[in-house]
Amino acid sequence: MRSSLYVMSTAVLGTLLWCQTASAQASRQNSLGMRLVSIPAGQFTMGLAERDRVSASHPNSVNQREIHGYLESPAFPVRLSEGFEISATEVTVGQFRQFVEATGYVTDAQRAGEAMVFTPQYEGLERFSLQPRHHWLNPGFEQTEDHPVTCVSFNDAEAFCRWLSDREGATYRLPTEAQWEYACRAGTTTHYSHGDDPDGLYRHANVADAALYAVHPEDVLRQRTVALEPERGDGFVFTAPVASFAANPWRLFDMHGNVWEWCRDKYSPNVYKQMAEEARERGSRQDPEPIVDYAGPDDTPQHRHGDWRSLRGGSWYVSPIQSRSSVRAFAEAKDAYSYIGFRVVRQ
Repeated sequence: MRSSLYVMSTAVLGTLLWCQTASAQASRQNSLGMRLVSIPAGQFTMGLAERDRVSASHPNSVNQREIHGYLESPAFPVRLSEGFEISATEVTVGQFRQFVEATGYVTDAQRAGEAMVFTPQYEGLERFSLQPRHHWLNPGFEQTEDHPVTCVSFNDAEAFCRWLSDREGATYRLPTEAQWEYACRAGTTTHYSHGDDPDGLYRHANVADAALYAVHPEDVLRQRTVALEPERGDGFVFTAPVASFAANPWRLFDMHGNVWEWCRDKYSPNVYKQMAEEARERGSRQDPEPIVDYAGPDDTPQHRHGDWRSLRGGSWYVSPIQSRSSVRAFAEAKDAYSYIGFRVVRQ
């Protein structure tokens, strides 16, 4: 009972803090025309608190327990001691183009001469494969200036943040996983910022649905077997222009779906267990002490074999269950995929 009250109190705390600060400075627009939303300091429960609720809430979805289990749990309390601003949308093709034109920057995919893109002619794991001459200007599908930029690596996103910091005389960075999940949840404790119902996500996110099913049915059926009628589709097979769907309670768009988003943290599959144990040691099992400003591990065993970084949010290719607030994924820092982009924080 005490832990349930704790979860409720942290959600209320976050909402109250947001209400206190929203009227003072809800958002600002930077020199790229990027809207930055002010997020208050606060506390929340990070990760998946109740594993069984995932299966119960998603009876028609493929539940990869090895992914939707230990990578997201156990949940642990986190306190963010300082507020921050986060971009209301993912960085767009047009915004990234301003960076490239100002600096002459060449992305990792352009230097490598290839990127990981959707190849529906192949089966299984080969549905995404390295293909030559693909990069942020050619992700394998059409985009406008208002679509989220894709085929950008973690390194590319970091370079963009450094340039924007110099341009504006402020500090821009990729969000930590804690900042990202806190902003995504927007005071909620449910699977999604709108609640637990996966069908409700179609108002808020561009995910694998009837639009993708109409063109590539086998891909969607591997993930979800309902809500595939033509009238249920969002009209976007691949990426959608940013802010095409309803915002979360804190006026952030596309936190679920569209493209996976790079986070600053080094990725570790077991770090949640370590953090939960640390929180209990500092407090107690019934009343764990929050981890302050959690920002991932300094090093991991996996980093002996590459620079693995965390991803959040899901994408146009995955179903709702893989786009929940607590879902984690990862990729190597130099890799570029047609389903990965990023957003920024300003502190």
